[in-house]
Amino acid sequence: MTTRSRVGRTLAVGLATAAALLVPSSLAVAGNPAGDNGTVKIDGVVFDEAPDNQPHVGCVFQVDFYGFDKGMLNATVTFEAHPPTGRDVLLEKDKIFIGEDEAGGGTDVDAQETYDLSPFLASYMAHPQQGFHVKLTVKAQGSIGADTKYKTFWIQSCRIS
Repeated sequence: MTTRSRVGRTLAVGLATAAALLVPSSLAVAGNPAGDNGTVKIDGVVFDEAPDNQPHVGCVFQVDFYGFDKGMLNATVTFEAHPPTGRDVLLEKDKIFIGEDEAGGGTDVDAQETYDLSPFLASYMAHPQQGFHVKLTVKAQGSIGADTKYKTFWIQSCRIS
């Protein structure tokens, strides 16, 4: 074997080893990497399972959970009034089971929960064009790293008595 071919072979083995070390073992399981999985979407009426986000919804809307890990995992869901409606005032808090199945990506629905925040918004003034500005915070168990997800959206068309 020539010196040139030994160097080439050593370089190839070294690059393959380095690449293997850079790829986390959790990525070896296609479609179900452990950890910081999942996304949350706001869904207005008519409810569906398409992973689209609708930032302007009516009083009744859904929070859809996609691609979370399998297990006895729950998400804590918190809704707060967000400026200009209010400044981080708790409207509602809930707990949702999200560990139904393996993390299957962005179209894998793990949970859907319907909410009506109109009773909680009764003491707030709606923006004349936009309605009520709300911040959703979801803390998802089982995530490695960033386990908190955020969405801000507008609630329109509420008849608040």
